[in-house]
Amino acid sequence: MSPKSTSFTQTHYQLLLDSVTDYIYTVSIVNEQVSDTKHGPACFNVTGYTQHELEEDEDLWFTMVHDDDRKLVLEQAALAKLGKTVKEIEHRITHKDGSIRWVRNTIVVRFDDKDDSKVVGYDGLIQNITDKKLAEEALRSSEQRYRNLLNSITDYIYTVTVDKGKVVKTEHGPACVKVTGYTSEEYVEDEELWYRMIVEEDRKEVVRFANKAVKGESIQPFEHRIIHKDGTIRWVRNTIVARKDSTGSVLAYDGLISDITDRKKAEQLATLQKEQLIQAEKMVTLGILVSGVAHEINNPNNFIMLNARMLQKIWLDVEQHLDCMTKEKGSVELAGIHYPAEKEQIHRLLQAVTDGGKRIQKIVTGLKDFARQDTGEMKAGVSINEIVNQAVLIVNNLIQKATNRFELDLNTQIPVIKGNFQKLEQVLINLITNSCQALTDKNQRLTIQTGLTSSNKEVFIRVIDEGKGIDDDVMKHMFDPFFTTKRDTGGTGLGLSISYTIVKDHGGELYFKRDQQKTIATIKLPV
Repeated sequence: MSPKSTSFTQTHYQLLLDSVTDYIYTVSIVNEQVSDTKHGPACFNVTGYTQHELEEDEDLWFTMVHDDDRKLVLEQAALAKLGKTVKEIEHRITHKDGSIRWVRNTIVVRFDDKDDSKVVGYDGLIQNITDKKLAEEALRSSEQRYRNLLNSITDYIYTVTVDKGKVVKTEHGPACVKVTGYTSEEYVEDEELWYRMIVEEDRKEVVRFANKAVKGESIQPFEHRIIHKDGTIRWVRNTIVARKDSTGSVLAYDGLISDITDRKKAEQLATLQKEQLIQAEKMVTLGILVSGVAHEINNPNNFIMLNARMLQKIWLDVEQHLDCMTKEKGSVELAGIHYPAEKEQIHRLLQAVTDGGKRIQKIVTGLKDFARQDTGEMKAGVSINEIVNQAVLIVNNLIQKATNRFELDLNTQIPVIKGNFQKLEQVLINLITNSCQALTDKNQRLTIQTGLTSSNKEVFIRVIDEGKGIDDDVMKHMFDPFFTTKRDTGGTGLGLSISYTIVKDHGGELYFKRDQQKTIATIKLPV
């Protein structure tokens, strides 16, 4: 062979070797221990190290293996030394240039020719799969980006095909699953699915718009509710654009469904805050009016109480003269009252005037305290029983009209708690009012109890009535803002919502339950 031919062959071989991304290594085993390891010449392309470098440093191969993969590589080698079936593994190595490479390591065990149970070594094939791993990672990254994009989409397109004025097919875009919870395939399998998803109260309106679209009429975007696959209610904005042929006949119409649930929640929150502000302004105005009325009542009541005491003193003097007179003349008639036969009745009449004045004074004081500007502080020491007594005093007239069987069962051993007297009084007045309105017969009982829980860590107030009760559907929503069953009689749906918030702000609980024929509202507050 000529030198030129030899040079060409060597060059060709080198090019071939450089293009190889796999290499073979051989491990010899004596007495179940590795005695020698040989790496094929193509090891340089995969690892960056030459055969000589790998043979010179027996630990070089192991130190090249990525820290997180060494246990896996050791387990594979251990199985090979025992002559077990060895599965190929994929792991990382650190190339001589410092970069991380992925390899596939495939092992075939060699047995002694004379003793097929004796392992004499194993051959391994190292394949460079870095490009494959990078491609897989790129694909995973792309798929993740697609999933993230899909998850962020709150709109999707649907197409309704029309033939001779009738709907023949409806197709929902792939993003429908994000908005509705159902896939495009589920809509194909169940043609009525979309209609059933629409909240019943909104169906008539949606069908009306769909019929207009089929006729080719112009439609403004409209909003309606749907029931998501998970059972939640979602708000959507439905925008429809018709497609027509040259004669003006409708071929199809395309719809864009936009999820506007978050926007609707924000609008509802803004409405709630506005209503609460209006309610707060009403309460301020009412407080001013109540304070003024209480002042106007208080002035004449002071005269009544003062004069009543004076009349009682005068009566004591008059009584002595009457006693002398009756000894001489017998019975005397005063405004139809026979004296001294009905002497005690006159005492009771005078005392009733004084007692009535004192009651008016207490009611007026209670109203003034309730209407007083609240600081909002919840650190003052308050007595639960005092709150109950004050609330009962204010709504006593309502209680008297609602029932003949009102009972107070107050535990006198309850400790003082930290809280806001006015706010808790407001909660209790609301609960008592609701119970009074639930009573349909004056023989139905209304009871208010106070006490300590078994752990002695909480105090409780229970308002128990034997009224018409609360339906399960109402029970689910009774703390929702604006939810009310008394809209026709002026209910705002804010009373229990505000009460619930006040109790929560105190670190407590407010809940209702039905027990046979009784409805029990319970407030629990930490001691």
